[in-house]
Amino acid sequence: MITERGRAASVGVMALAHLTNDSYAYMLPALLPLLLGKLGIGLGLAGILVTLYQASSSFTQPLFGHMSDRGGRTRWMAWTGVALSGIAAAALGLAPSLAAVAIALLVGGMGTALYHPVSAALVAGSVPRSSRGRWMSVYISAGNFGLPVGPFLIGVIIATVGLGGIWLVAIPAVVLAALVWRTGPHLPKRTAAPLPLRAVLGANRRMLVGLISVSATRAWATALVSSFLPVYAVSRGVTIIDASRLLTLYLLSGAVGGLIGGWLADRVGRDRVIITSLLCAAPFCVLLATQTEVGPAFLIATAVSGMLLNGSFVVLAVRGQESMPGSLGMVSGLMLGLSIGLGGLAVAPMAIVAERAGIPPVFVAAGGLAIVCALLMRAVPRAPVRTETVAIAGAGSA
Repeated sequence: MITERGRAASVGVMALAHLTNDSYAYMLPALLPLLLGKLGIGLGLAGILVTLYQASSSFTQPLFGHMSDRGGRTRWMAWTGVALSGIAAAALGLAPSLAAVAIALLVGGMGTALYHPVSAALVAGSVPRSSRGRWMSVYISAGNFGLPVGPFLIGVIIATVGLGGIWLVAIPAVVLAALVWRTGPHLPKRTAAPLPLRAVLGANRRMLVGLISVSATRAWATALVSSFLPVYAVSRGVTIIDASRLLTLYLLSGAVGGLIGGWLADRVGRDRVIITSLLCAAPFCVLLATQTEVGPAFLIATAVSGMLLNGSFVVLAVRGQESMPGSLGMVSGLMLGLSIGLGGLAVAPMAIVAERAGIPPVFVAAGGLAIVCALLMRAVPRAPVRTETVAIAGAGSA
């Protein structure tokens, strides 16, 4: 059996790779001002580019996850995915044309879609069920901690060596890809023949509908706060720089919430943590909506809403994996990819509401969505009870 130290090392590599992979997610927005001028494109076309990346990175994850569930030598998806994410991000700054930017975005989106479901399945399948919440919280929260790293790194590179030095951002991805290939965990061996996708969907229809409904609703609430928080802060009198720091506070608080939520879930239960954190998030979203200036209450509402909304995210992923133990990859793709992609769909209609009624109603809606999400969780079927034997997850190439 793998030792606790060996498990910590392999999960640690996957978490570091997750941090690296997700650090590229916000590099495109950071580069957009430069790309607009360099390629002579407008905001409308830039928005299409962002959508292109999000669609390729989110909506294909369940399919890649199902591919990994079918067994065989699928660990390549993890190390190839993180490498592609970094190389594509580097290519963005060097792309000579709009077509090259579009190709780089597709490759980057494909990279993150390859990485997420199989890497989450690798981690979940190599740790005991009794401590899965804790291990998965480390893995998933590492990705959350990585989100603000990309824009910061882009700023440092541009300020020191210029846009031509963007190729440097690919180095961490290539290094981590090699580490994942060499020391990352392996998927447990299947004891039965894999089911075709249609059979998996049919056999788990009710569970999937419940999990996707809860995940998408939570993602809607989170997307509303993160999307409108900087604009709201500026309207309350702070500078753009301070507004970006508030968004960083929200994201980092969410990462901390993920760690806390995973730790608690192993002790008091998955559903209890999910429902409680969502119900507790609602009043802080409303508190944020009532602020007329950026003071202590604004900061508290930002930090706590981020912590509670995202604290449920990690536990939802674990709950999904335990609800469909034979489809770790596919359900990981659903919970980590598809739900986030669906969350972005709520931003456009709520932007119309914000234009007509202001941003506070948007935050109230986010609080309402958190309550709806908690109620939906009550209808999700219970996870099957099973005795779990953790497979040996040694190092080696796939």
